[in-house]
Parts: sequence; structure tokens; C-alpha cells
Amino acid sequence: MKIIYLILILCVSLHGYSQEKKVTRKVNRTYITIQNYKKQYGINFTKVDSLNFIIKGKDTLVMLTNGNLIPTGVKVLYEPKDSLFLDIYEDIVFKKYNPQYENSSKKTKMRYWKTAITIYFTESVNDNVKIELTKFANYLSNNIDSLNIKFAQTIEASNYLVYGYNSQSDIKYEERINGSINDYYIQWDGNQRIYNCKLQLNENHFKNEGDYILKTKKLFLASLGHFQFTNLLTKDNLFSSFYLKNQDFTEIDLELIKYHYSYGICKGTDLVTFQEQHKRAKKQIELLGVPMYFIHPN
Repeated sequence: MKIIYLILILCVSLHGYSQEKKVTRKVNRTYITIQNYKKQYGINFTKVDSLNFIIKGKDTLVMLTNGNLIPTGVKVLYEPKDSLFLDIYEDIVFKKYNPQYENSSKKTKMRYWKTAITIYFTESVNDNVKIELTKFANYLSNNIDSLNIKFAQTIEASNYLVYGYNSQSDIKYEERINGSINDYYIQWDGNQRIYNCKLQLNENHFKNEGDYILKTKKLFLASLGHFQFTNLLTKDNLFSSFYLKNQDFTEIDLELIKYHYSYGICKGTDLVTFQEQHKRAKKQIELLGVPMYFIHPN
């Protein structure tokens, strides 16, 4: 008897009292053709039962579960990646190989911007740095799905503030950034969605403007997912932890951040959950030869 299966994973967030607390519940759904279901179970369907049907090609598929309806939401095809790519991604997102964060990969969760990033530059920001960062932000926004970046005319209208702290006379907008270093501070909610960022810049730390611009781009890139840089990439990549004077944003950098903002994976998970989802998805595809989908509830 030929049976057709369609496997789905439901991405669900359950809220707790702690900002860091989140549980991801994964639900598998299995489907069989309506003809084979009748042969195997000898059951006729009602109009209500038909709400559980899915049309796939010329076949009508019936859900083999307890009869619950599939939640409403966006169904996105699973996006398989090779082990090398996933290794790099896991180090950038979960600090998988960073000895400085021993065991943190078990606690660190995938963070991302759900709402649009609205940037405001203060007058203390170097003009050329502002121009180059604006170009970089526009490029990312235009080339990455689900990443929307725009610019505000006032601080009040922004959720991403870029400011220069080059002397004691400049305003320090984020006291949680230590001293006068070049760094950022982000805030996120219980679903690991980033909603605010302060990016502090100090041009006195650089011998030339090119290094200053490069550092600014790397910090901005990191703030898009609370990413760390990795030594698994060569020096020419922006996500690399190695320094190279002419380092630039490469195809692998773009692929990594595109993947982070794609919906072919569940969002806000920890490393263990992320790896289990990939393992299960690849196994189902290999065994059954049918696609795996992620459902992101509305």
C-alpha cells in the first residue's frame, strides 16, 4: 500500500515570567491519502473532518493525529544546509566553539529583529562612517528577506541609535556600555526578538578612517542577531574573528545572515533544539522523500 506523508514542525513560543525564559514545543503531523485512509480504517468523513484535509498534487491527504486542526500561520519549506555551513552558523549564533563561553551554547538562544530597524545618527558620528554604514544597512535590507532597515529624523522615532562618544563633552546614551569603547547594547523580549539597540562609536581608537568604518560595519552586523565572530571563517569574511585590513562583506557572510532571517527554521531556539530539528528534518526527507515544513503561527 502506497502511503504519502507530509511532515511538519510547529514553531510555538510559550511565555514565562523571565525575559530569558522560553519553551519551544515541536509538533509532528503525519498525513495519508484519503483513499488509503478509507481502506485502512473503513471510516467515512464528515464535513467537519474535511477541515483537516490538505491537497497535495492530485491527492487529498488526511492527518493521522488526534484530529486537532493545524494551527493557522505561515508554512515555510525547510531549508537544508550542509554540515560545514551549520557548524559556522552555530558558532556565530550560539557561541558553539568559543572557550570563553563554556557551556553557554546550551543557554544562548537565537535572537533576531522581528520589527523594522529604525536608525538615527547623532551629530557626533563621523560623516563618512555615517555614509558607509547607511550604504551597508540599505544593502542588507534590500537583499535579506524579513530584515527591514530604515532611518529616522528624530531619536524618538528610532529604535536603533548610533552615537559618537569621542570625548567627555559627548552625550553617553548607553551607560551599560563600559567606558569609551566601540560596542553595542541590545534589548530583546521573551521571544528572543530584539527591539532596541544603542551603538557607541569612538574614532579615537583608530589610526585611520578605513579601520573605523570596518569596525562599525562589524559591530552593526553583530547587533542584527547578537552574533559573535568565528575563527571558522577565513580573514576576508566580515563574520571572521581574524583581522584583515581589507576585510569586506562576502557571499558567505550574506548567506549566513540570510539564513538567520529565513523562516525555513524555527526562531528563538537554543542550540540543542536547533540541532534536533535539523536532524529530524533530514531523517524524514531521507526516509520518506517528501518535504519538511515549519509552521510559524500567526
